[in-house]
Amino acid sequence: MEPSADQREAADGRAARDHRLERDFCAGHDDALARAYERWGTLVHGLAVRAVGPSDADDVTQQVFISAWQARDRFDPARGPLGAWLVGITRHRVADALRRRAARPEQPFDPADPPSPPGPPGGAAGGAGDDAAQHIDLRDEVSRLGDPQRRIVELAFWEDLTHAQISERTGLPLGTVKSHLRRTFVRLRARLGGAGGVA
Repeated sequence: MEPSADQREAADGRAARDHRLERDFCAGHDDALARAYERWGTLVHGLAVRAVGPSDADDVTQQVFISAWQARDRFDPARGPLGAWLVGITRHRVADALRRRAARPEQPFDPADPPSPPGPPGGAAGGAGDDAAQHIDLRDEVSRLGDPQRRIVELAFWEDLTHAQISERTGLPLGTVKSHLRRTFVRLRARLGGAGGVA
């Protein structure tokens, strides 16, 4: 069945927005990471849930977008769209997560831990100190947090620990670690939106 004129117009508009986003992402615009998450975060998280289960999917999603932002100079739109590049990174991060799981004692799947979309990976917008984030100083923002939230965020962003590793390091329950990080992501997302306007 042929797509309608409205469907073709919507697809063309979406493609144009994606091209603008790809250019902004490559250029390191300070709102591009938040826009990329809005566009492809659900896809990445869904792939992660199917591959590693809900307990590790948040970690994988966070790592995908942090890795993508830090390696954005290696993204070439001429070789394929940004969404496909993110899917490729997701495969690598899933493989990493599965290797880590194989190296630790078996943890049973908990059906009471439903998949929930993670907060936007605002930590990566600061690039862990990367000077490409021209208008947002993540370290300054994190310094305003009180403990234990500040310590949790530092471990996640600068030491690249998973939620489970942060829980072990701090002695805090895993749920507390996740909730602190989600609240911080929301706060940083607001900062991103204020600086560049999340499209």
